[in-house]
Amino acid sequence: MVTLHVTRELARSLKLPAQLQPQPQADVSASILGGWSLGLAHCRPAKLVVAVNVTTRWAIALHAAPLATLEKRFVPALLLNLLALGVPPDRARAEADAQMPLQWALGHSRGVLTHLNQCVADALWAVNDGLSLPSLNQRLAERIIIKPQTGTPSAEVLRLLGGRPDYMDSLKRAEGQNWNETYALMQAQAGQEVVTMPVRRLVGSERLEARHQADILMQRLPVDTRRELSTGRFPRWVPRELVLDLEHIELVSPIFAQALRAEAFELGLARISLVNALAEVAQPLLEIT
Repeated sequence: MVTLHVTRELARSLKLPAQLQPQPQADVSASILGGWSLGLAHCRPAKLVVAVNVTTRWAIALHAAPLATLEKRFVPALLLNLLALGVPPDRARAEADAQMPLQWALGHSRGVLTHLNQCVADALWAVNDGLSLPSLNQRLAERIIIKPQTGTPSAEVLRLLGGRPDYMDSLKRAEGQNWNETYALMQAQAGQEVVTMPVRRLVGSERLEARHQADILMQRLPVDTRRELSTGRFPRWVPRELVLDLEHIELVSPIFAQALRAEAFELGLARISLVNALAEVAQPLLEIT
């Protein structure tokens, strides 16, 4: 039996009793992760529920509506996120089964509540930026906290449930190495009339959904070392044509396309063209090429 601790706001939305006390747990050893703390994130167009694991501080998000089915939907959502994190399927299923039955309770420890509020704020930013729920959960999995522990909460989940604890760290190391390599790749094109961007390599995602991803792309334009701004920084080289290589890109959202169009207009790019793009990926970008 696992306890879901809820904020008073979420308790009111769930129509839980004002004085809610958890029942004595019959067997807490079956579940390795243990209990959770839940709060509402007032995202648009739909609210989310953010859940922080009390043991590891790993956070996941799921749709709030319909709230009447939240208890039934929580464990399936947990299972999906464990699998996405890299937990072996048999261990993920065993942990999901061990979570049942669930019970509600009011109140949180101060440390957990602080982390929950931070994760809710992160969820609000991510959704407003255009990220989907799977991408938001990936972002939450990559969070690093200093207290009560140093490192990534998801690494602790993987350690406890038989996955690779160094998985997230290896991704960060690869990302750092890739940044140096791609900087050199882009800088080699400084001064050219046509600049080609390997998009998947530059943004590190096969899903282009968010506004900040468009900003990342424009920041990857070569640095023009021949000129210097009044701030002391070097401006970006603006080519006559920017070629976006969309190999391995699986999705482009209208939010990303609109943000990229705005960024390109602000920089004064004359033309954007696409290569290696799937038809469904190219469609949202056609109006800016």
